[in-house]
Amino acid sequence: MKRRWIYSLLTASLVAGMVGTSYADVKVSGGELRLRGIMVDNGDSTPPDDGGFFEQRTRLNVDATADENAKVFLQIQDSRVWGAETGIIGTSTLSTGAEDEAIDVSQAYVDLLNVANKPLSLRIGRQAIAYGEHRLIGSLEWSNNSRRFDAIKFTYKHSAVDIDVFTAKLVDDGHDWGNDANLNGIYASLKNVPQVSNLDLYLIQKIDGDVVEANFYTLGARVKGAVENINLDYNAELAIQTGDASSTADKDANAYAIRVGYTIPSVLGGLRLGVEYDAATGQDSSTDNTAFDNLYPTNHYLYGFTDDVNWSNTNSWAVSASMTPIDKVKLAIEYWNYKLDEEVGGEDDNGSEINVKVNHEMSKNINCEAAYAIRDAGSAATAASYGGYGAITPDQSATFGYFLINVKFM
Repeated sequence: MKRRWIYSLLTASLVAGMVGTSYADVKVSGGELRLRGIMVDNGDSTPPDDGGFFEQRTRLNVDATADENAKVFLQIQDSRVWGAETGIIGTSTLSTGAEDEAIDVSQAYVDLLNVANKPLSLRIGRQAIAYGEHRLIGSLEWSNNSRRFDAIKFTYKHSAVDIDVFTAKLVDDGHDWGNDANLNGIYASLKNVPQVSNLDLYLIQKIDGDVVEANFYTLGARVKGAVENINLDYNAELAIQTGDASSTADKDANAYAIRVGYTIPSVLGGLRLGVEYDAATGQDSSTDNTAFDNLYPTNHYLYGFTDDVNWSNTNSWAVSASMTPIDKVKLAIEYWNYKLDEEVGGEDDNGSEINVKVNHEMSKNINCEAAYAIRDAGSAATAASYGGYGAITPDQSATFGYFLINVKFM
């Protein structure tokens, strides 16, 4: 493990040195240390399954400016579970191999700005990509590793619209670019729309030409805004999928999400009451593929905390309340009710979840968060506990809780 850290730091130093010999600005621009303890109790399963673990994530960011139109960003990340590196408590210098993948390059890309003297930029390399509420493409920062894409992305910025055009290599199967597993897309964000803070239109293509021969498109729109004179906020998204799910089946699926909130500013630091409905098609009895593909989202926080429900084969509704009862302390409570769009074993009851979360902003760079969730399984036998602690027995429940502290530094 020490060797991996040394190699990573030497690489960063070498890059900084190579750039620094010719150009002006290379610096460690910041970083992060996040610690999270997790507890899961699925004691009603057969056999009972419960436990817990601590996760730790450390990041170091390096920025380099080649010239006024070229910048490099490097993010080194160490992601580990406490106790996985057994050698730290003994005298042996031998590595077990379990910790060899803990340190990696999380992001490494170059930004080329003002391409052709236009408000156009090009980003090439390993990068985080996220759009909207992360329902379809998200950076998954909840995960200790997060999600990154090896991608090329063009960004055009205008006073009326921002447009991203990207292509990402998901899996290299040794074929030409078009026949590997790829994710391509166009995402446009319209500006200056009355009563609307975000109006997004997108087209995403998912290709897997090696085995399943999939090639289908997701066409969607998202709107977010507020009616400020009545303290009402809203958020809605609609997506349809069409194309080839495989060499033998067409893709024919859709999904939508609607959220509305009402805020009472004078109560509990701004009491917000919200309702939400999320729906996505499942696989029906036809020969077409009708199950909505959730692609590469950040689902944690979107459909409850247990993370066994996503934007596929679901009809889910929620009620929520959030408030700031004490300065810099936010409290949020949710109740979720889950139904399956297509029955499993003749059942569509996918249970419910109630969760509560407390967030304390200790300072600008230090944040603490704690949450607890009770996931009740329905009769459909599809519910699962958090973190791989097994399926939840039908009509029984499991609990999940965590505490984290996140420190960002400059």
